[in-house]
Amino acid sequence: ETLSNENKQYLLSIAKSTWAFFETYLNEKNNYLITDNYQEGRKQKTVSRTSSTNIGLSLLAVISSYDLGFITLEKTIELLKKILDTIISLEKWNGHLYNWYNIYTLEVLKPEVVSTVDSGNFVGCLYVAKQFAQKIEDTELLKRIDKIIENTDFSKLYEDKLGLFSIGYNCSENK
Repeated sequence: ETLSNENKQYLLSIAKSTWAFFETYLNEKNNYLITDNYQEGRKQKTVSRTSSTNIGLSLLAVISSYDLGFITLEKTIELLKKILDTIISLEKWNGHLYNWYNIYTLEVLKPEVVSTVDSGNFVGCLYVAKQFAQKIEDTELLKRIDKIIENTDFSKLYEDKLGLFSIGYNCSENK
């Protein structure tokens, strides 16, 4: 179905507002990690934490902003590399990002847990970023993404006896 010009403009304005959030908070102060939430009407509008799902979605937001013409290819590549460099530097469990990190200090927040769902979301977003890197033929970007994907070992979260993935792993309790 074809959208009317009015609906296209409406959706584009929502996309621009959404991108403005990411553009504001994907910065050096936050180590290029997006805050978990923003709450209007509060003194402290943002929180100092992020999750692996949020990190993955920030990659998609950057790529989408390019696809919609909000930022240049050069800015897109620059932001993606900065986000990926931060991801590479984060402490991990068997290649998995922990569920929560402090965006300022990059420390893992307690309890130190890995969520299979959040890891799946994150790696799914990495595959989209990989397709983008292949499309624009940026081998540096592609190498960073491949390194993260290859080092994420889902076998540690798989229950052979049940033939199912566990919900996650509590590193603090070793279970």
